[in-house]
Amino acid sequence: MEITSQGDAAVRVRFTEGDSEERWNGVRRLVACLQELRLPAISGVAATYDSALVEFDSLSIRLEDLESVLEYAVTRDGRTAATTDGEPRRFSVPVRYGGELGPDLGLVAQHFGESEDDLIGLHSANWYLVRCFGAPAASPMMDGLRDGVSVPRRSDPRVRVPEGSVAVAGVQSLIYSVSAPAGWQLIGRTPARLVSTRHDPVCAYRPGDFVSYFPINDGEWAKYEGLSMEDFRV
Repeated sequence: MEITSQGDAAVRVRFTEGDSEERWNGVRRLVACLQELRLPAISGVAATYDSALVEFDSLSIRLEDLESVLEYAVTRDGRTAATTDGEPRRFSVPVRYGGELGPDLGLVAQHFGESEDDLIGLHSANWYLVRCFGAPAASPMMDGLRDGVSVPRRSDPRVRVPEGSVAVAGVQSLIYSVSAPAGWQLIGRTPARLVSTRHDPVCAYRPGDFVSYFPINDGEWAKYEGLSMEDFRV
């Protein structure tokens, strides 16, 4: 574990030993422990695949003491589950694949050596593990379609990717929680509403949860439009 300062009010904790799965589990254990401890001096934790940014009040705790807390957090006996608040949850999300809502479906299918229909079947047959909150705005960053297969990003990023777009790039997949510029390949869109600032927490899913998809047609879109992710919990 490496701890490096990020200004005077944050440190980065990076896990360096083991494979990617072990490093990710180390991050989750750290987050779970800090949530259990509820130290007033720690104001926030942002977790990624192999590291976490820990924000703290430098007037309430010295850096040396914070480092001791973090070292304790990653070595103590405690929960090792992927989620930080109980058993993993599962969400089955409707997606309209291809066409105007998934303009890159054909390109991604060609990359995998599959037909568009076969790629839809591949994509909707799997459960995807939410690894962390990605950009923008708590978008669920998940594993990719097939282990070891990397999907190239677009050479000309889009100025605006619509909310709900289902996308793949590299060895990862993502649902865009809000509209944003991006260069990922768009294979479909969901009518599900991922985040809402009127709710606490703003999203129903957490790192360690699972997401799957089921195809819908144009006529079924209105049936699911505006429903929250909680409505698709299984």
